[in-house]
Amino acid sequence: MTWGSGAGIELAETGLIDDCRLVAPPGADQGTRYGVVRSFMARIPPGGSTGWHRHDAWQTGIVARGRLRHRTADVVRHFGPGQVLVEGPFVDHEATNVSDEELVLVFVAAQVDGCPLVTPRPAP
Repeated sequence: MTWGSGAGIELAETGLIDDCRLVAPPGADQGTRYGVVRSFMARIPPGGSTGWHRHDAWQTGIVARGRLRHRTADVVRHFGPGQVLVEGPFVDHEATNVSDEELVLVFVAAQVDGCPLVTPRPAP
């Protein structure tokens, strides 16, 4: 899968995490499958950006290589190798590689049934 405003951005699913299904909250229909947890690897070339987007569920990533600028309407944060980024659901944001090497971000997504992994959004 590719997305973003920069050419060459690559997103590859590395797999469904075995036996890690999202479960119904207490009081809900326990027979409903609410989603799964999947792992991904995103590769962004130097200067590349994902473009503004959001996720409909929690995601947690670790920068494996490069430097990431993570921007929302309210805050800009930077992450380097080994640092952890946690993204809440429904937060519009953009991720940009601000290093001179390929950015590699390994992340885990709690993907809710019926919701896309990535929803493009306009810049704020």
